[in-house]
This record gives sequence, structure tokens and C-alpha cells, in this order.
Amino acid sequence: MSRRKTQKKAQYYELSNTYDKTHSWPGAWRDRLGHDGPIVLELGCGKAEFALGMARRHPDTHFIGIDVKADRMGVAAKTAVAEELTNLSFLRIHLNDIASYFAQGEVNDIWITFPDPFPKTRQIKHRMINPSFLADYKHILAPEGYIHYKTDNIDLFHYSLEVFVKAPDLVLEALTFNLHAEDSLPDDTRITTTYEKKFMDLGMSINYTKLRFI
Repeated sequence: MSRRKTQKKAQYYELSNTYDKTHSWPGAWRDRLGHDGPIVLELGCGKAEFALGMARRHPDTHFIGIDVKADRMGVAAKTAVAEELTNLSFLRIHLNDIASYFAQGEVNDIWITFPDPFPKTRQIKHRMINPSFLADYKHILAPEGYIHYKTDNIDLFHYSLEVFVKAPDLVLEALTFNLHAEDSLPDDTRITTTYEKKFMDLGMSINYTKLRFI
């Protein structure tokens, strides 16, 4: 790990809005965070530009960015503190452990924004929308909760749609292969990150779907 990354990782643990695997509070997150509103997760949040944008727009909702890389989240956590965004926190854990950190039905919505495509066949188990991950999401989502999913990678999106269609307990509420040309979807879906803008500038369309469990 480079010295710069080491410094950013250390910074993460110095901030008041950051948590890790030692903070497992299933069923008690609202009490711990001092926030009675909805809880919304951004999974694989990286620098959490999307979560920052959502927190600015929705002060009555508490957003939690989740990733395994503290150095990336540390930048966003510092920004949240500077902007006094008390409705944004960060949790450093491996995603395959998520069901043990939140109680059944504790989470109102989940956003998955531009996940690593893991293009090789042997990497399928790491894709954030494979069936094992979906089972965990179903467990922690409230009955009326949604999964929002955005990706620029058309191959990954096609794979994801196959997974979603085969799942007997999933319903697609919205679907588009060109998000920013679609006026009927809420403005929140078009919060644009640096990564997203990079691909839009290359002429690539952004794919989006909204799902719920039944």
C-alpha cells in the first residue's frame, strides 16, 4: 500500500462518521446513528459521490456508504464532516458479510452504482448482483424497499437482467438502457459521479433498473 493510501486509511478511522467490522448493530442502527428516518445504503460506494449527492438532497434520510476500501471512503467521509452532513455515514466491511450487520427489514433502499464488472467467468461469484448477494439484500430490505442499480457496462447489465428475470421473487419496476435520456425517472437517478461523467463523455449510455422483492 502506498504512503498516500496509508494516510487516507488512517484518516478514515479518525473521523466521527466512520465504522468498520467492529460495529455490528443489527436492528439498532437508528439508535446508534441518532436518526429516526429511513436508512439507505450505497453498496461498493468507493468515493461515495452518489451518497454525498443523496445526503445533500435528503436530510431526513440517513445514508450509509459501504465499501471495503477505507482510503476511498475516507475522502468522502471528510467531505461529509466538512459540509456537516450528519445524515451520511460509512461502513467498512466485505459485502458478503452484510446480512450480519443489518436486521431483517432494517434498510429502506439499496443503491448499487457502477459495480466492478468482474468480467471473467471465474469471477461471477464476486458480482454484486449474483443470487447469493440478492438473498442477503432481500433479508435486510424492508418489504416496500427497492434496489436501484446503475452501470455503464452493457455486458454486465445483460448478465444482471438474466439473473433478475430468473429470480422468482424479484419484480422490475423500471428499466432503461439510456438513463439520461429518460425523463420519466426521478432526478435522484441522474446524480452524476465523476466515473459516470467520464463514460458519458465517451458516448456511452448509462443503464438503470429498479427492483423490488415479492
